Amino acid sequence: MAEILPDLRAGSFDCLRIDRTDYDLWLDKRLSQGTAADDTWLASQPVFPAITLCEFIGAALLRKQGEAPDDRRAKATGFAYVSQGPDGGRAALDILMRSQDGGHIVTQGEFGPLLRHVNGSYLDDDAFAGFRGILRDYFLEIWPLAPGDDILGQAVTERRLHSLTSASKETGIGAAVLDDFLTEAGAFAPGDARADARKTFDAKAWQHVLDEIPTLVGPIALRKAIGATLAELNGLKADGVLVPRTNIATIKSPWRIADGQALLEELEAYAQPVALDEPGWETIQLVHKRLDFPVGGIIAAIRAGFLRLGKRSDVFGYHGFVVEATEVSSFKAKTAPKRKPSTTPGEVSAAAFARSVGIRGKGQFLALIEGGYTPAMLVVNPTTRRREWRMSRDDIAAFETNYTTPSMPSAETGAHLNTIRAVLQSERVQPFRPNGLDVGPLYLRNAVEPVVALLKSQEGK
Repeated sequence: MAEILPDLRAGSFDCLRIDRTDYDLWLDKRLSQGTAADDTWLASQPVFPAITLCEFIGAALLRKQGEAPDDRRAKATGFAYVSQGPDGGRAALDILMRSQDGGHIVTQGEFGPLLRHVNGSYLDDDAFAGFRGILRDYFLEIWPLAPGDDILGQAVTERRLHSLTSASKETGIGAAVLDDFLTEAGAFAPGDARADARKTFDAKAWQHVLDEIPTLVGPIALRKAIGATLAELNGLKADGVLVPRTNIATIKSPWRIADGQALLEELEAYAQPVALDEPGWETIQLVHKRLDFPVGGIIAAIRAGFLRLGKRSDVFGYHGFVVEATEVSSFKAKTAPKRKPSTTPGEVSAAAFARSVGIRGKGQFLALIEGGYTPAMLVVNPTTRRREWRMSRDDIAAFETNYTTPSMPSAETGAHLNTIRAVLQSERVQPFRPNGLDVGPLYLRNAVEPVVALLKSQEGK
């Protein structure tokens, strides 16, 4: 003591005064008074693991900010997050693991030093169990880990997340193709610029897309499977009778064979046998071309019972289905003059058209389309980038040929809407309910024709 006394008196050992941090105050109270005096979440954790987490997380945060981490600053910085419990810890982890493109870093990054300690020296230390659980749960939520991968001493039992990279590796499908499909399906927002390794999605929620992609086929394979010519497939597609799984132009295999087979099965149920040499019967596509009547309109009329459908037993698939040309011509002539001419130029959204004819129930008109009872086209809206049903003039004409709503005869006859409804009820005209499906205030046109005629006969009386 005598040797250093002069220096002590001279102030040689004096240091700059430093302000106490919340970490300093917490540690002093915790060591002197125990957990009873600890009013932070850390009261539930042993001291050494708490100090360790504060130091490593704080140092990582400072490095992330481009600052050199000294021991005191690191512990004070980490304490501000760790002392708040799991939510605070996750907030710090999110800062450390978030990439500039918005994705999560899929390597250890700034967090490497802590992970090496927790996954090494402290892996079997029960004192670190609480922190290991927080870290493990967090990384399971942000990393595309596969079953069998080890995360802090525990094997992953099921995949929660996929990235484009992991999904491509697992399925053998190119990441760009997966990106197109998943974006169109809604897994990613349009314009999501995350790198493939960081572009993650819920593995369970979108597994059906990954499973479906390898089963999709090109137009040649679909035509072969359902027995359709190129013109016939194009006609079915144009009127929305068959809808490709995707409208992305670069995807060369957009078709589901199951959709084509379902259409064949449905048409088989309507069909009656027709001999190959039976006169007057022609394929749907040929009648469409000859009479300029939509393929979707013909099929909708078959479904509604307005037209007969024949099947040539010796001709496979869709090409074997035939309709009687004169019957279709008569049907077209009978219905065309009674349609209210459509003044809508080009295409309109199915929702807008439904509202224009008085069908406002959520999903009702969509159910009519998706049930195949009236044609429409599934397209990607160029503004919203969402898929939506749209209707062309031919689609609208097909609808008006087969169906009507109270609003339509009201416009045609000038009768009040309530009058139309009252007459429909008094004449016991039932709404169209295909297979019990509620498609709104919709009626088969031929069932409403007598009502319209009755109202017209009363005009001026």
